Amino acid sequence: MAMNNFLGVFGHVALDIICSVSDFPKPNTCEAIVDRKMKFGGTAGNLAVHASSLGVKTALASYVGGDFPGEYRKFLKSKGIDLTDLVTIKGGRTSTVIMVSDDSHNQMGFVDQGVMLDQGKFPIQDHTISTSEIVHVGTGRPKYAMQVCKRAKKEGKRVAFDPAQEIHYVYEADSFAKVVNESDMFFCNESELKVALDYLGLKHAEDLLDAVDIVINTLGKHGSRILVKDGERIDVPLCKAAKVVDTTGAGDAYRAGFYAGLSRDYDLAGCGALASAAASFAVESYGGQTNLATWKAVQRRAFRKN
Repeated sequence: MAMNNFLGVFGHVALDIICSVSDFPKPNTCEAIVDRKMKFGGTAGNLAVHASSLGVKTALASYVGGDFPGEYRKFLKSKGIDLTDLVTIKGGRTSTVIMVSDDSHNQMGFVDQGVMLDQGKFPIQDHTISTSEIVHVGTGRPKYAMQVCKRAKKEGKRVAFDPAQEIHYVYEADSFAKVVNESDMFFCNESELKVALDYLGLKHAEDLLDAVDIVINTLGKHGSRILVKDGERIDVPLCKAAKVVDTTGAGDAYRAGFYAGLSRDYDLAGCGALASAAASFAVESYGGQTNLATWKAVQRRAFRKN
């Protein structure tokens, strides 16, 4: 099959219930919800939407339930995303995430996996693999992720592994090691990096380069860093947002900006700057798919002179 996508994204397409509180409640107590919104989300959905908005030809592979809103599918289609592998399981529930943020922008999440809990029982979505240059293996069942990685590598694709928050409660040391060793790139934030190192019995982020060629590590207010197998380390400064409203989906937007740079042959430092800029737009409104930046806007913000 002819390749016509740059990026193939595997992971969750979900509904996000985003709540704001002043402080997280202590066990056996309650805290008043200051604000609550329902948004389109899921790590794969967010990444695909942001990437497509930045001009990256993207395919999306996921499973949703019979309750999946038609408005969400219509929205994804309107962004030009290849939805061949967005499969509906009749009678099943679409994944739902309840994300709670406090005044300091810390987050606490609760996940109803829905039909994605059975992802490992479903067939591998070949179209997204065969038509894409880079296969991004995000959230989902470890068994399925491993099958996708092996299939993608067999077809000569570059594989990026990004388990996100599921590294804490879906993966174990053995399953994580198997998937990361089949990958070329690894995305993580600070807490995810710590778990990854613990799983592999390693001490330093650089040690992960025995498994992958590139580690992309986001560091919150400290920006991000990109580690390369040849020893190169790129420190990427934080790109400041006009305002910080909600950090939901910021990491997904970061990844989209990174891929937007790769698709246009930017070097890794440029990709990091573009990633940071894309994330800065995402935090300026509620939801993971709302404040979508254009490629030109991200370019301007990434390389502006402070």
